[in-house]
Amino acid sequence: MKLQCGDWQALICTEQGAAFSRLQWRGRNVLVPAPEGARHPGAYGAFWMLPWANRLDGGRIAGHVMPINRAADGTAIHGVARDLPWEVISATTDRAVLQQRVQLAPFDYTARLAVALDGTGLVMEMTLRHEGTAPAPYGMGWHPWFIRSATTSLHLNASQRANHTARGLPESLSHCAGIAADETGLIGLDNFFAGWDGAARLTTPAGNLMLTATGDFAAGLQVYAPAASPIICVEPVSHMPDAPNRPELASAAPMRVLAQGQALHGTIRLTAA
Repeated sequence: MKLQCGDWQALICTEQGAAFSRLQWRGRNVLVPAPEGARHPGAYGAFWMLPWANRLDGGRIAGHVMPINRAADGTAIHGVARDLPWEVISATTDRAVLQQRVQLAPFDYTARLAVALDGTGLVMEMTLRHEGTAPAPYGMGWHPWFIRSATTSLHLNASQRANHTARGLPESLSHCAGIAADETGLIGLDNFFAGWDGAARLTTPAGNLMLTATGDFAAGLQVYAPAASPIICVEPVSHMPDAPNRPELASAAPMRVLAQGQALHGTIRLTAA
C-alpha cells in the first residue's frame, strides 16, 4: 500500500504486519529502506510491537509462555502483530485505516491503526482493545529503523534509564536527564528510558526529525544504536521490557491489565525539517 502527500511518501506492507518498507521525505529515505524482495520483520523500515513490546524472559506472561523467537537470549521479543496480516478497512491516497484481530491466550484483541500523511509529516493512531472475558496484560510500541551517520545526534528528556543485562533485560534503574548526544555517545545504547516527556529530536542524513508521542505511546522510549550497523532505533513504547516478570522494577512503566472492552490508545507523529 502506497501513501503520498506533499513531500512525504510511504510504503506499507499490510500482509507483513503493517510494516513500513519505505518512508521518504523530499526523496530522502527517513527509514532504512527494505531491500528488494525482503520480507518483514528485518533491520529496516518500521514495525509494530503488540500485544507486548521488546523482550519477555522465557516468553512468560500471565501464566502463559509465548513462542521464543530470540533463541540466543531465551526471550519472546516484540509481540506477534508484526508476523500477521492486517485488514484494510479504508484507504485513500494519503491515509489508511487497518485492523488486526488476534486470539492467542492470554490475549484476545482487536488492534485498529490509522496512518496518515499530511503537509507536515506522518501521524499514526493506534487503539489496542481487549476482547476476552478474562483480564490480560497488554503493551504496544513502534520500532522504526532510522539511518545513522557520523552527523547523527539525539536529544530527549527522561528521568530514568534502565540498565540492561547481556540478554537485553532490565536489571536496575538509574536517574538521568535523558539523552543529548552525537553519534559517539549513542553507539552501543540498547536501553529503556522512563519518565520520557513524549518528544525526541533526531538528526539523520534525511534531515532533522521530530518524533512526538501521546497517550500510552508516551510511557517510555527504547533507544538502540548498535556499533555493528549504521542505524538507530528510537521506539515509543507503553512499558518497560519484561515488565510482567519484574513488577517492582517495571513500576516505572508497567504493562496495563485490561478488562474486556478496555484499550490502550496513543498517537505518534514524525515531522522533518
